[in-house]
Amino acid sequence: MKLNLSKNKIIKVEGPAFVNVLEGRIYVLGRELTPKDSTVVPRSKVMIFKAVENSILELKLGEGGSFEELDEILIPSEWKLSAEKILNFNKPIKILVLGDVDCGKSTFCTFLANESFSHGYKTAIIDNDLGQSDIGPPTTIGLGFVNNYITLLSEIPLQDAFFVGSNSPRNFIDRVIIGARKMLDKALKNNYEIIIVNTSGWITGIGARTLKTSLILSLNPNVIVAIQRAGELEHILKPIQNLNMFNIIRMPPIRSIKARSKSERKLIRESAYMKYLMKSKVRIFSLDKVGLLYSILGSGFPLSKKDLKSFESLLGIPLIYGESSPDSLLLVLSSPIEDEDRISLIDSLKKKTGKETVILLSRGFERGVLAGLYNGEGSFIGLGIIKEINFNRRTIEISTPVRGEIKLIAIGSLKLSGDGKELGKLPPWIL
Repeated sequence: MKLNLSKNKIIKVEGPAFVNVLEGRIYVLGRELTPKDSTVVPRSKVMIFKAVENSILELKLGEGGSFEELDEILIPSEWKLSAEKILNFNKPIKILVLGDVDCGKSTFCTFLANESFSHGYKTAIIDNDLGQSDIGPPTTIGLGFVNNYITLLSEIPLQDAFFVGSNSPRNFIDRVIIGARKMLDKALKNNYEIIIVNTSGWITGIGARTLKTSLILSLNPNVIVAIQRAGELEHILKPIQNLNMFNIIRMPPIRSIKARSKSERKLIRESAYMKYLMKSKVRIFSLDKVGLLYSILGSGFPLSKKDLKSFESLLGIPLIYGESSPDSLLLVLSSPIEDEDRISLIDSLKKKTGKETVILLSRGFERGVLAGLYNGEGSFIGLGIIKEINFNRRTIEISTPVRGEIKLIAIGSLKLSGDGKELGKLPPWIL
């Protein structure tokens, strides 16, 4: 359909939708769209478009998409004033953006990136939201460099990423802190003047306090942007609000944000997995030539046939592989067992061996486990899904679109189907 917008007219578009400018000029999040410019509004996302002059838009709505005319722009005036204040600080400026789910963190990051780019500053974005990542694939912390105006963070080219291996920071706080710091260091090394760090909406509970406080202390941001409705971030801000090194800017959320359900968030992630893994092929690697990160497997020494027989007699179950290290024991069973039996056997083996960690896996357990892939330089190069581990041949099969050299396989804590459906979560160091 075609929409005629008079000067200063405002419309709100909810995705999925495609917006194409036929005539005039349209303003969106600090970016100006002119004829032949277009943008996509993803499912469950909302964008506000304002006509700078009399304009004509082509609007295509997907299933569930909609639009409505507004009397006033819904982006808070405080955002513009805050952006001006932030960009006046001495460079480089590190900005940490905090907020609850669906408060507009990504929208503000987009707006600030455009304002920064319009001033000619070298601008970088670190996407620290594992479950709803826009720059890197889900389960990663992505780093992107802004080289043009954007309407979505997903338009920023990925420069580097750190694999956490989970769609939630819960239980993986150490990896999130390390990944964010590594991405920040790379941006600083490349002399970026404005570095914006987006974060997850996990803000309540001891785990959330630990994560957000650790990010603040590790990244040492010049500016902390707190987008909040009614003081929901104050328990994180109060302990550090009197320190001179932090400039805390409190702002209201954008009013047009639509809350996304858990099922919608999952659907968005699964669509991202499916798109990413679409051109995957199976590759086989020797376990003696690649390292396994976040894994007990591969860190110890294979058990002898004699030792395997000894554990078989103790468990009463045939084993196909075993490995021992100073703090752990890993045994691979030939057939599945009930969870209650597994827990009982693990307790018995801990007492018998004195090992801090005992892992009992059943044959085929590894199938579908998400993995992060790194080259010999230690740089993240993509995702893959484990298809099989052959313990006799000491090989691992990975389905992945990555074609380059792989020297390190980081074991994730999610299981995926071949078409990107999430099949379940796993605890860390399960393999």
